[in-house]
Amino acid sequence: MRFEKYFQPTSIEECVSLLKEYGTDAKMLAGGTDLVPRLKNKVIRPKAVIGLFSIPNIDKIALTEAGIMIGSMVQLRHLQKAEELGDRYVVIKEAAGHVSSMQVRNIATIGGNACNASPSADAVQGLMVMDAVCKIDGVNGKRDVAIANFFIGPGKTVLENGEILTGFFIPAPKPRTGTAYEKFAIRGDTDISIVGAGCSLTLCEDGTVTDARISLASVAPKPIRATEAENFLIGKKITETIAREAGKLAASNCKPISDQRASKEYRVEMVKVWVKNAILEAKVRI
Repeated sequence: MRFEKYFQPTSIEECVSLLKEYGTDAKMLAGGTDLVPRLKNKVIRPKAVIGLFSIPNIDKIALTEAGIMIGSMVQLRHLQKAEELGDRYVVIKEAAGHVSSMQVRNIATIGGNACNASPSADAVQGLMVMDAVCKIDGVNGKRDVAIANFFIGPGKTVLENGEILTGFFIPAPKPRTGTAYEKFAIRGDTDISIVGAGCSLTLCEDGTVTDARISLASVAPKPIRATEAENFLIGKKITETIAREAGKLAASNCKPISDQRASKEYRVEMVKVWVKNAILEAKVRI
């Protein structure tokens, strides 16, 4: 590994100051499961590495009446097992639990999973269907960005030079809401997903859908929402036929690629299957 300097700031302000000083020549170190291999293989050669381990409170989960705050340095294994999340936020635990192996989840962080901006990122899918808000600090102050707008493309986010992602705010779900995340991969969680599908459904008393969220992984240059399928579900009662139709709509809106894991045509077919499954599972959980 080659870099000139290592810093471990003890406040967000100190971190932001370092990011401003070094700009694109700095890389932030959280869990390191993505950064360290790149450093070892000399894919990147930053001048400065900034460890985030000593910044207070960004490794905490805080539950309030309005919702829940998850710090960017919360490890995925902690998130997967967090009792604070209970059943209301189960999809966040579920998505975090689908990331790689337990050894990786023990050190990887939710903020790192988001900032790595992989199209196949699993952990962020739980945040997507729960309408999470990204909390960002920088040289120009604080700002909030909806998680669906946080990703620009493969490996790219809206973070600008001098900015750090400090955490996520997830609003409390409405009554009669159910959520689910389904990952399809050949070797299970240790493998990168061929397709990931998340769903959130809110029903009124008669079973009609009043709100819907569908998220997709590994089928576009970034994690995406299937908005056409979401709109289709509004005002309907969930049946297997309706769920199947929503899956077809989601598949028509995705733009997957062919790689060593699957062809783009196969991914399109699997979107139909796993979106349907996620919808039906979310309904069961209401």
